[in-house]
Amino acid sequence: MCPGLSFGLQIMQLTPATLLHGFDIVSHDGKPTDMLEQIGLTNIKASPLQVILTPRLSTYIYDDEIEMI
Repeated sequence: MCPGLSFGLQIMQLTPATLLHGFDIVSHDGKPTDMLEQIGLTNIKASPLQVILTPRLSTYIYDDEIEMI
């Protein structure tokens, strides 16, 4: 058994939640995203994921040089 199994299962829920919290996610054409999967040894998407991620926070937060008051 994998020693990191329980940690991996927790991270698999935390990672998408963090992305959904931090970014607005829209498709190029405004239509719903196709999330169909192909069945195989591992599940992969049937078509490439093409979305636009836009940060929800103001751009000044991401600047490297932030002046402290």
